[in-house]
Amino acid sequence: MQTIYFGGGTPSLTPTEDMALVVEALKHHFKIAPQIEFTVEINPEQAKLDYLLALKELGVNRISMGVQSFNDRVLHFLGRRHTAQQALEGIRHICEAQINNISIDLIYGIIIRGGNEWLHDLEVALSQPIQHLSAYALTLEENSILYKELAQKKPSAYQVGKDMDENLALRDMNLLLEKIANSPLKRYEISNFAIPGYESKHNSAYWDGTHYLGFGPSAHSFDGEKRYWNVPSTEAYCEAIEAGERYFEVEELSLTDHYNERVLLTIRTTKGIDLKKTEEHFGVAYHAHIMNEIKQLNNAWYQIENDHLILTDAGIALTDHITVQLLYDSLM
Repeated sequence: MQTIYFGGGTPSLTPTEDMALVVEALKHHFKIAPQIEFTVEINPEQAKLDYLLALKELGVNRISMGVQSFNDRVLHFLGRRHTAQQALEGIRHICEAQINNISIDLIYGIIIRGGNEWLHDLEVALSQPIQHLSAYALTLEENSILYKELAQKKPSAYQVGKDMDENLALRDMNLLLEKIANSPLKRYEISNFAIPGYESKHNSAYWDGTHYLGFGPSAHSFDGEKRYWNVPSTEAYCEAIEAGERYFEVEELSLTDHYNERVLLTIRTTKGIDLKKTEEHFGVAYHAHIMNEIKQLNNAWYQIENDHLILTDAGIALTDHITVQLLYDSLM
């Protein structure tokens, strides 16, 4: 095992005694790399020093904290339970626990932000002793609490964070890039920035097509040929395991599926799409397809360096559009 990641949901609600049982099981069944990256996602209100010290005892050496904003009004709008002060205290506690690889999340494209509030969030974030920053544009799902609350007040709630606010999200992203340029952090994926050497090994493995195992309800796994996903119900998951029955579904990926996933994942990184490997892995027809589609793109959206298609800043703003252009769903 090269990485361990406790994430999805709120793993910091789990008592460290229970986490220890999982870690023991992993050590029993797998060989653990000496330089393993061991991440736990945590909410700011749970970032207490004693809890963090217990995590460090388990071998945790990276914390990913969902800050989202350093503005209490914005946090209330997002339905977050923590305050800006708790986020700052959480970062301080992580440092006191001597866990020296800290990642925080921020959200931009939020319509209620006024004036220089996004700038303030960035300045506070970049003044902290963090090694990694993830920044995402706000999007709303129709079954989310925030969507339902907004829908009661505004018929066009479905547009919040999407169509209505594309210009806002773009402005926020450009400001983010401007501030990052004057910081030690470098972009290595559309939404992820790190001090060189602190890029997330775990997430990078997904983008590189590395095999992975997912444990727990709803977790996914990938063995290079097939994708597996566990049932979402905790009860059904446990009952199936105890009964010795299958607790997951399987999908065998076609060559086209593999090609599309490579495009979808690698186009988001600053390394870009390896065009030479596209031909080696998928054959002449797929390579001819992508080279032909590239010719249809605006030259300002991309550059080709050492046989890699890399998006420019202008292209990154149109990643979804460009990705659809390059996908191929009819080759067999």
